[in-house]
Amino acid sequence: MLVILVGVVFVALGLVGVRYAAAIVAAQHQEGMAPLEDGHDELDDTDRVRVTKWTGAAFVALGVVIIAYSVGFV
Repeated sequence: MLVILVGVVFVALGLVGVRYAAAIVAAQHQEGMAPLEDGHDELDDTDRVRVTKWTGAAFVALGVVIIAYSVGFV
């Protein structure tokens, strides 16, 4: 039961990351948490949003695998 809950939490966090990726990146800019701002290797906002969305998708996939494992599909 606990493993199912962990999987659901991963899925929920991943979906939030995919849905609100642009807002997350904007909040990071407001807080001054933009990495690599030395002018040479600076990341564009579109790249940061893309990475945030893919990270969220990885969380969703991990959560689905955890849920499938706990139910007995894997």
